[in-house]
Amino acid sequence: MRLITWNCCSGPWPKKLEALESLEGDLTVIPECPRIRGARGAQGTTVWTGTNPRKGLGVIARAPWQVRRLRSPRQLPKYVVPVAVSGPVSFLLLAIWAQKDPVAPYVRGLHRAVTACRGLIERQPTVLLGDFNSNAIWDHEHPSDLSHSALVRKLGALGLVSAYHSRNKEAHGSETRPTFYLYRHATRPYHIDYCFVPAAWAGRLREVNIGGHTEWAGRSDHMPLVVDVEVAEVGDGGPA
Repeated sequence: MRLITWNCCSGPWPKKLEALESLEGDLTVIPECPRIRGARGAQGTTVWTGTNPRKGLGVIARAPWQVRRLRSPRQLPKYVVPVAVSGPVSFLLLAIWAQKDPVAPYVRGLHRAVTACRGLIERQPTVLLGDFNSNAIWDHEHPSDLSHSALVRKLGALGLVSAYHSRNKEAHGSETRPTFYLYRHATRPYHIDYCFVPAAWAGRLREVNIGGHTEWAGRSDHMPLVVDVEVAEVGDGGPA
């Protein structure tokens, strides 16, 4: 199964979709994308949410995978969307586009989301995928219990780990591969996009790749994060 997140930075969708589809994702979370109703050749399903038809949060599943939006718990930030994923395995997806909310900005909103969805997460395998807009280097800008590092610990207590960090044996805040370039400048790199998976899946991670600046900066200030994980061929909710 290939999991992808790419903040496409709005703009001309047909060209961006073409580039995205070249990555052949099975399940793709796309912050800042226009309203989507399907993907060419995907023969799968989609979920989209937003108030601006030109910029929202989309999820595309490629057959045999399917996605269905779930009812959002109370207190959930607008662009954290619970999605039921079915196919060779079934699990909960939290599609994420963290924003500068006046009450709970960025990572603080994600803490609120994890708390609101705790019951859902505890009942089933769960993946958090998207643009978190956070990193441990900014821990000092938040209360210690609402920082990025605190979020990593909170997710760890729920049995979830970052695919990138698990695969590459890197610490949060010390990433060597950025997912975002401020103003698309190669000299302003940050790692702010993540895929958290059940710890039981960590041993089945085959590849975790991030698109390069040269290839992708002309399309977006974010680079695609691509996670390949080997899963069972039956719907047992976990890896093979």
